[in-house]
Amino acid sequence: MAYNIEAAFYAAMNMLDKRVEFRYIPHTYFKVNDKPVHFVGERGHKYTETIIDGDTKSGRFIIWYVLGEEVVGFCTVGYQNLHLYLWEAMKLLILP
Repeated sequence: MAYNIEAAFYAAMNMLDKRVEFRYIPHTYFKVNDKPVHFVGERGHKYTETIIDGDTKSGRFIIWYVLGEEVVGFCTVGYQNLHLYLWEAMKLLILP
């Protein structure tokens, strides 16, 4: 449903001759032991490397999925809204 809403928005903006770029990046949310887990990226995407930032023992960390030199997805564990900033940076192609 989120894809359809976003596609309709971009279709309407194009009809109004507004220049917009369509970049739909899927987001999946679930909880594990009351810790929020946000996965951003295509399910089952190919990647060559994973990088873990943070301390896994504390329950707050980020897993980056990298294909070559490009970040193709990430998973935040234990953070509430961090995925929103990273998701927007991914859409704008300004991830570090």
